[in-house]
Amino acid sequence: MSALGSKGLLTLATRQLLARWDETRHSWRDRKADEFESLYLAEIRNEVNSAMKVLEDLDHLLEKIHADCD
Repeated sequence: MSALGSKGLLTLATRQLLARWDETRHSWRDRKADEFESLYLAEIRNEVNSAMKVLEDLDHLLEKIHADCD
């Protein structure tokens, strides 16, 4: 699997997680839900964004290596 393929899977999984969280928020609307969102989901968003940048950089590097080998 390519780095971009991994990026696509990560994007899909993150979208699914956030969609499920939105569904959950309809019934879980207290202070603990706010705390959960700020502690965990905000961190997940930050880490996913960082991972996306790394995967893009890795894909560019792999493309360069492949071009250099040809």
